Amino acid sequence: MKKVLIDTLNRNGTVLIPAFAFGRTQSLLYVLHELYNENAVPRVPVFVDSPLATNLTRVFGEHPEVYDEDTHETFLEKGHNPFAFKQMNFVRSVEASIELNKREGPQIIVAASGMMEAGRILHHLRYKIHNSKNTILLVGYMARHTLGRRIQEQGLDYAENGRKGDAPLVKILGKEYPLRARVVKIGGFSAHADKVEMLRFLKQSNLRVKKIALVHGEEEQSLPFAEELRGEGYDVSVPRRGESIELK
Repeated sequence: MKKVLIDTLNRNGTVLIPAFAFGRTQSLLYVLHELYNENAVPRVPVFVDSPLATNLTRVFGEHPEVYDEDTHETFLEKGHNPFAFKQMNFVRSVEASIELNKREGPQIIVAASGMMEAGRILHHLRYKIHNSKNTILLVGYMARHTLGRRIQEQGLDYAENGRKGDAPLVKILGKEYPLRARVVKIGGFSAHADKVEMLRFLKQSNLRVKKIALVHGEEEQSLPFAEELRGEGYDVSVPRRGESIELK
């Protein structure tokens, strides 16, 4: 993340981060706050353009009793709110969001929705997606048939081909735009357990699991995971859309 921020901000661009309002946005703000405190990246303005994320972040900030030891040492003992710092700006009104759309220069914008299917992120994309100075930073899973998935696949393919030729076109709110902005995907912010973590949960939970249905995941991951679970002795199915399973 540090490298992406430095590269984009040094070319006077915007880092546009689509993020879910609950959890993902707060994780991003925490990491950004750490990077700013360490002088690891340019301290440009950071905008959270989501009324829901703004309200949720306030709730996070009001409950330090549930923070872990690292958060206490890094922020609370110094009198700092982990989710607020000098360069932070919460955008509430529609009017302020419209003005932010037009803002140029180095900045970081975090906006919902995370898969770019709705919300204010769509309007920021309209203004930023055509400029190669900007970066669309993907920090979460993009489901099939979402705008986020199309931008991820087309943007990464364009980069792999050396960004040569015409940029791919992406339809946003009924109009096509050239995807000249750089698309970068990083891991580490996912809230989902991976295969190892799910296996550990099953083995250490002391639950008597009679049957497992894998319903949250794409087929190419779900089918091999089902086979691995069967090898561990579990009764597993991967139901198709509309299929019914009887649990006893």
